[in-house]
Amino acid sequence: MLLGNVCISAMVAYLLGRNKRFRQYIMAPLNLQSAGVFTVVCSLLAIISSYYGTRINGALASTRIVGVLMGGIIGGPWVGMATGIIGGLHRYSLGGFTAFSCGLATFLAGIMAGLVRSRYPFDKMNWKIAAGIALFAEIIQKSLTLILAKPFEQALAFEKAAALPTTAVTIIGTVLFVLILQDMEKQYEMAGASAAQIAMRIANETMPYLRKGLDMESARKAADIIVSLADVDAVAITNEHKSLAYAGIPTKSHKPGNPLYFPDTEEVFKTGKTVVVTGSHGCGDPDCPLYYGIVVPLMVHGKPAGVFRFYQTRKKGLSQVDIELAEGVARLLSTQVELADYEEQQVLREQAEFKALQSQINPHFLFNTLSIIISLCRNHPETARELLINLADMLHFTFAQHEPLIPLEEELHNAEAYLNIVKARFGSRLTTEIILPEDTDVRDDFVPAFMLQPLAENAITHGLFQKTEDCRLAIRVALDGAGNHLIIRVIDNGVGMSPETLQKLKNLESKGIGTANVIKRIDHIYQGRGDITFQSREGEGTTVTITLPIRQEA
Repeated sequence: MLLGNVCISAMVAYLLGRNKRFRQYIMAPLNLQSAGVFTVVCSLLAIISSYYGTRINGALASTRIVGVLMGGIIGGPWVGMATGIIGGLHRYSLGGFTAFSCGLATFLAGIMAGLVRSRYPFDKMNWKIAAGIALFAEIIQKSLTLILAKPFEQALAFEKAAALPTTAVTIIGTVLFVLILQDMEKQYEMAGASAAQIAMRIANETMPYLRKGLDMESARKAADIIVSLADVDAVAITNEHKSLAYAGIPTKSHKPGNPLYFPDTEEVFKTGKTVVVTGSHGCGDPDCPLYYGIVVPLMVHGKPAGVFRFYQTRKKGLSQVDIELAEGVARLLSTQVELADYEEQQVLREQAEFKALQSQINPHFLFNTLSIIISLCRNHPETARELLINLADMLHFTFAQHEPLIPLEEELHNAEAYLNIVKARFGSRLTTEIILPEDTDVRDDFVPAFMLQPLAENAITHGLFQKTEDCRLAIRVALDGAGNHLIIRVIDNGVGMSPETLQKLKNLESKGIGTANVIKRIDHIYQGRGDITFQSREGEGTTVTITLPIRQEA
């Protein structure tokens, strides 16, 4: 009978160890809810053990202390005390000349186990500590029985008959309970770690495809990768309207492009929560081999943008680890889709700003240029002709459809046309120059379109316009020491910038879109391999340095 109680304790430990919520309660700090669960479970174990005890010489020999000890070991002093009170009162209610001593010993055992737990966390508890707790609890019970139970002779006879087996069974039961729970915890930790590794591999391999957004092609690639890496029979990925991809065991009803007709999918879109389904799961095919399904929302910007469906057959079954893996993969997929959406929005914003920059011909600049050309037509027709050519070149370059990257020669030609027009306005007080390396031809290297003219315009408008004489602006192109990067500098000797203004420019807080757009396009096109820096001192001028990797094609 006592060995039967041990089996009951072992079975309870196994069932509890398989319960995710109970494992979380054990490993997390104690709260009112977990304390209540521990008290109920361990008290029931103590009560059942008392009912299944063995009568020896008018007293009851049982393993009820195992339940009480487990209450203290997994729940601490308060749970140990509560379990001890319940188990002790129940034992007292069963009567017998050892009722009081056994009830008191049960209460003290719960407190003692809880005090030990307060010093040793459950994951630090080993079989030696568990055996020591059980042995000490039995010593307390035997001692109280010999001291308090009357008549003494009957108590002594009882202990001679029951002391050894009850002590052995209590120790074995307590040790088994602790070891089973800890072993189940380790198994789930290992399974969880394996699932996390699989999820990270899936995220790494699907990233190149999902960075382009969630469509049928990227979803198909992602589904194939998931099936190849995860222990899953089939997966499906949908958007808000239709199934985008399916991979795994062939079926009649699960096809890419099908409209969404699964009831559980509608529920996921409404609630934004995971749904676990069994049986036909609404696919309409009675012969469908996919019996279990985990339907997880793909959350983008806080709203379901699709679902990830994780399928298993009846033969393979479904575990808690499968659910955690499906949810983990769905979170990673959601993050990738969200990042792709952010990148797309960023590109659209930059394209809009680029078009705005192209169309940003200052009316005053245009009117002033035309006025200068008109005034030169009679006395300096050749100069007027050259300015008209420069203006035509600028307008043609501005309104043409450009690729993001163009040859440096085209970019320099546009900047030169702009500077020639500005020099006509400034007269002799402005000197400009464009300097290229003598030993290497870099004019065919590709650079971002509309990069130099906005920087030159910024230097003229904010740096040189306020000076009355000796205005100098230079565009210098060179190669770095290794010959792998273009170094382009726009240098002026204007009024410079204050540290506050310079910091606003670096933080993209300036009001104009020209320079800020150049900074953002360099960062987006070269993904951190290009750079633009600003150096400026008030009264001395400003130098803008652009460093770009050599590119021989767009």
